[in-house]
Amino acid sequence: MQNTTTVPFRHLPSLRLGTLALLGALLLPPLASAAEREAREPAETYRQVCAHCHAPDKAVGPEITKAFPEAAQESWSTYIRLTVRNGRAAMPAFRDSEIGDPELEALSQALARGELADSDADEE
Repeated sequence: MQNTTTVPFRHLPSLRLGTLALLGALLLPPLASAAEREAREPAETYRQVCAHCHAPDKAVGPEITKAFPEAAQESWSTYIRLTVRNGRAAMPAFRDSEIGDPELEALSQALARGELADSDADEE
């Protein structure tokens, strides 16, 4: 068995670490920001992100596609946006890179109006 020795980072000069960090940043491909990528339609966002847990046949999370009365739609839409961004109980928080703000806004409004109830039926 060959002996190998590793040098802890604290022993590397800070100049070397800075150079390594700069080189790493230059070599990484530029990632498209959420604002630059094309926003998905609400039904597509629901299918790709939400349906894994919230579709009726999954029974992991509550069903979220039922229409709400018009007076409650704005409140429900706000609740959806806050829950998606911050998480709640078993629901994880989703970053802007996963669901952009325009996508989240359109998704929350479509869910509050019940426009995606047919999406659940299509999944079955």
